[in-house]
Amino acid sequence: MKSSFNKSSQLSQQVYHTLGKYLQRNPKDLHPEDSLRDDLGLDSLQTIELVYEVESAFDLQIPDEDFGRLTTIGAVILYLDERIHGKGSTLSDPQATPLAKNSRPTPLGKKSKSRPTPKKSRP
Repeated sequence: MKSSFNKSSQLSQQVYHTLGKYLQRNPKDLHPEDSLRDDLGLDSLQTIELVYEVESAFDLQIPDEDFGRLTTIGAVILYLDERIHGKGSTLSDPQATPLAKNSRPTPLGKKSKSRPTPKKSRP
């Protein structure tokens, strides 16, 4: 797949760093055409975890319906470029807007750090 982005751009470098950290691989060994499933061996749960890492790194939320677009490293970079630079149709989706500063989705298997709502006492 011929990519239309520069691997040395700041966005690309941040994506490669985030993916390398999650995959425990050297970012230099990752390529835009690498398939998340076929080349990198991610199953559906690992893909969700990776999306969470990307959301955290870029302080945005990726709607579930956009997961299908994230098939290769290059597709992840292009998707983020569209989201960050205001291109693409997902910007009209309220779920696609960046998260509030202290708001983060809780990954599967981890407990939220927020405090429980106090129970009201009965008279």
